Amino acid sequence: MGRTFSDRETLGILILVTVVVVFLTSVGSLLISATMVGLAIVCVHGAFRDPEDLFMDEQEGGGAGLFSLIGGSAAAAAGNSMMSRV
Repeated sequence: MGRTFSDRETLGILILVTVVVVFLTSVGSLLISATMVGLAIVCVHGAFRDPEDLFMDEQEGGGAGLFSLIGGSAAAAAGNSMMSRV
């Protein structure tokens, strides 16, 4: 062709080719069906999730879970969380 394309032209051509390939092949139906399955899983998870355990009691504090790894007291937090479950 003898000419260079700008970034904007290249992006536009790639978007156009992607849209054509997605809708003219079975990739479009695969993406839509995978999105629907994922949405169904999220809806089922949201329907059966118990939101009562989302908040901590005042006695537990923030020393368990991910924050215990950051604070360096992972062993103590693991022992405390195991004892609180018993």
